[in-house]
Amino acid sequence: GSAGCVLAARLSEAPERRVLLLEAGPPPANRYERAPGAAQRLWDCELDWGFRSEPQAALDGRRIQLPRGRTLGGSSALNFCVYIRGNRGDYDHWAQLGNRGWGYDDVLPYFRRAERNTVHADAWHGTEGPLHVGPFADPHPLHEAYFEALESLGVPRNPDFNGERQEGCGFYQATVSGGRRHSLADAHLAEARG
Repeated sequence: GSAGCVLAARLSEAPERRVLLLEAGPPPANRYERAPGAAQRLWDCELDWGFRSEPQAALDGRRIQLPRGRTLGGSSALNFCVYIRGNRGDYDHWAQLGNRGWGYDDVLPYFRRAERNTVHADAWHGTEGPLHVGPFADPHPLHEAYFEALESLGVPRNPDFNGERQEGCGFYQATVSGGRRHSLADAHLAEARG
């Protein structure tokens, strides 16, 4: 899966090591696999574990689909390519619970090291990492109208949900490169294979 790609790449950085990466599913070969907007076409196919929630009483017993990748790159090979790290408060809370090294300031250098951000180059972002992060291509004009409506209601514009604050409205960053999905297998395994 996703973590396996990162771990295999990091372990293989030492030339004296040989690393075997096993994946439960087939290699990505679905025609929709590279298209960020086609994520739903990858659910319930050979690349997805096909997990479902327990029946939900509030939804008349419906079971919620929980797509999880079973291919190189794991779920990063079939998700919506949204790049969001999580909330600073969650990381800091984990550290307060005794999980040393999990505070936001502790993990931020690893996030920065991992990303190759094409828009932001600042204290929160890296530009030299293996994972391509940038904007989704071709926003629709209705997006801007939606954001303007939110701003008129007092919701501030936020150009970077992985930056100083997460509150507000704006576009998410995406794990895309050249308009195509950039999974963790793309980011980490090509070089590691050598």
